[in-house]
Amino acid sequence: MSTSTLTRRRIAPRVRLALTIAMSAMMLAPGFSAAQTTADPVVYASSELNLRKGPHSTDAVLAFVPLGAEVLRGAGAVTNDYAPVTYNGVTGWVVALGLVGTVQEVTAATGPDPAPQSPTPSLFTSNTRYALTPLMLRTGPDIGAESLAGMPAGSVVTLTREGAENGYVTVDFDGVQGWAYADLLGEDAAMVGT
Repeated sequence: MSTSTLTRRRIAPRVRLALTIAMSAMMLAPGFSAAQTTADPVVYASSELNLRKGPHSTDAVLAFVPLGAEVLRGAGAVTNDYAPVTYNGVTGWVVALGLVGTVQEVTAATGPDPAPQSPTPSLFTSNTRYALTPLMLRTGPDIGAESLAGMPAGSVVTLTREGAENGYVTVDFDGVQGWAYADLLGEDAAMVGT
């Protein structure tokens, strides 16, 4: 038997032991085990959101997620800037930028309610929104509805809260009232063009 064969026979068990230890360490590492066992984390809507059937602005709206609502963040990756979530038992997709980790982050972004009505935290939001991209003001809540005005990116609109339907909300833009696509309206001017 050659010296190299003997050396290999002595080294092989050590290599197996080292690989076993390395695999065990990887399986016991916090990041690895957390990815395997963590339940869907709770997050909060930092603005009104459309819960959509899929990760695209053209997918059907399943529900309207109000400001401050608690949702469960799904395990899937963000796709087309949409995150998988479950809200009131309905699973779908919302704009990922509209989710924050705590109620305090929602309150910090929108300001506290100046006159809380109940012991539970209530959230105050301004009706001011910004067009995140160039956007059309329409006569109805549909892409086929007549255009009333074009709103350049950064345009300031005011929510009239008279309607929310088919992914659209009612707004006032420079004195003209109509419908604008909600997913393309943001509460923060810094979001424009992102």
